[in-house]
Amino acid sequence: HVEGRHGRPVMSGVQLKAVQDLQAQLTKVMEELDHKVFRPQQKAAFQCSIKCTDLRGPQEEMHACLAKCGEPIQRHEAAVMGELQEFQHRVQRCVQQCQDKQATTQDQGKFDKCVSECAVFYQKELASLKPQLMKKR
Repeated sequence: HVEGRHGRPVMSGVQLKAVQDLQAQLTKVMEELDHKVFRPQQKAAFQCSIKCTDLRGPQEEMHACLAKCGEPIQRHEAAVMGELQEFQHRVQRCVQQCQDKQATTQDQGKFDKCVSECAVFYQKELASLKPQLMKKR
């Protein structure tokens, strides 16, 4: 959800279509990442881990092998989460600017329009960010 000051949703009960569309697009990107990127990486990590149990050396060798198997997905997930947090902060800053403008005008219509413009802008930004998220390692 897009939130404003004090963690409260900025819409205060009003659901703007552009905001709903942005949230739906973000959900779709997350599901695609899960199915096309993270699950295959998790599968590869599990397959790698199975091979570690066949090692004949000391237990420390097996533990080092297991840790190494999980590194690629951990690195990718951390990078993606960092990108998505930064994206969310940019959306929140845009909405915050709308709140700041509304504080002087008290015009709900202008506020809703401003928030909708933020959502439409960040839908485009998310579309261009998606390829980065899908390939980050």
